[in-house]
Amino acid sequence: MSIFITYFPVWKEAYILAWPVMLNHIFTTAMRTTDMILMGFFGPAAVTAVGLGDVWERIILRIGLGLGTGSISLISQETGTNSIKAQKNKDEVLSQVIFASILIGIPFIIIGWAIPEQLISVLGAAPEVVKLGGQYLLVIFSAAPFRIIAIIAARAMQGTGDTKTPMVVEIISNIINIVLSVVLALGLGPFPNYGVLGVGIGTFAAKVVSAIIYIVIFMSTKSDFNLQMPSKDWDLTIIRQLFKVSMPKILQGMYQSLITFPFNSLVLMFGTEAAAAYHISRRIHQQIIAPLHRSYYTVTTILGGQKLGAGKPEESKKVTRGMLWLTLFTIGSFAVFVFFTSPFLVSIFTDDPATISFGIRFLKALSIGAPILTIYGVLAGMLNGAGNTKTAFYGNLFSQTIFKLGLSYLLSMVFNLGLLGILIGLVVDFTVRALWVARKYIKGDWVDEAGKMIEERRA
Repeated sequence: MSIFITYFPVWKEAYILAWPVMLNHIFTTAMRTTDMILMGFFGPAAVTAVGLGDVWERIILRIGLGLGTGSISLISQETGTNSIKAQKNKDEVLSQVIFASILIGIPFIIIGWAIPEQLISVLGAAPEVVKLGGQYLLVIFSAAPFRIIAIIAARAMQGTGDTKTPMVVEIISNIINIVLSVVLALGLGPFPNYGVLGVGIGTFAAKVVSAIIYIVIFMSTKSDFNLQMPSKDWDLTIIRQLFKVSMPKILQGMYQSLITFPFNSLVLMFGTEAAAAYHISRRIHQQIIAPLHRSYYTVTTILGGQKLGAGKPEESKKVTRGMLWLTLFTIGSFAVFVFFTSPFLVSIFTDDPATISFGIRFLKALSIGAPILTIYGVLAGMLNGAGNTKTAFYGNLFSQTIFKLGLSYLLSMVFNLGLLGILIGLVVDFTVRALWVARKYIKGDWVDEAGKMIEERRA
């Protein structure tokens, strides 16, 4: 009861920010879940093709999230500062990161048109998977600049405390994605049956629409931001801090994407059905648990940055403690639900017996690790709000290399534990990451680091 009384104000403040973020992620994951269900009609090869295509697409996602982390960190701190100088800084942060998004996205378009099948084939996929995955990858890589702009635009708004506008934009975008994917994949009504390619076209259209909506909002006179063209008058301190915060997050995301290649190849050693099962189980986890996980991470970053910007470090620590308790109560409950309903949940996506068997085991492992992963997310979110993204990067680099990949291979192949070895490696990876960021959080020097960054921008 004392925990409830102590942290109820934190939970109330978090709820106001979190429910739009959560709903946003629910619709986003629903779009991906729809893709997996649709591909289930076409068999394990189609499921694997989209799953492997998404492995490459996650590079774009990681870059967008990295730049978005820099945006939300600096903008949330400036929002807490609340001054004329802070408003100017927020405008420059957004303008600089959108300009960078366009430049970074263009090479992906070129690569997507030049070597899509080669990118899928390096993962060790079968010829049919390579052909289908190449079609899908070509289309989604073409949306790269729009994808990155949409991600960082949403994070910029969230940094000011506006989580509702990104929610509305992403709901519109994801509804477009779902509708187009269904009608083009299955060939409903007058539309042709494009299969896997139809899912890619739906994704492309949705990302273009969301980016355009955000740009229109920012150009409006009612916007909290004022977009600026590249200028020699841009504050070099902001540029430096933006990339100081963003680069570790981008590198972390890139490495997470890189490590998925050998990890997916390891899973593929157990067959196409095992690979399909892994992607299905991840999709179920993303649909049911990840919206809460991501909203807790985002809210902790927003509130932490704002409290630090306002000169209230103890309040930021109270936010962290409150979000950790909330994680245990909520994520823990959802994890128990997913664990015991895993046979039913996996069977929604496929009727292939081997895929179902593998999928149940993957899903149970992910549900066991879910509360641990969210504890990591909350602690990393607070550090991000303080401008410290290096700690989570180093933790991911160490843990995913040694445990997700190394331990999984050692147990599954060397010690012949098979799929069980991979499942153990996944849970151990989540645990080590959480312990790594917890060590930095407990040390407490991140408060001084945030203070120095804020003072530097005020100078």
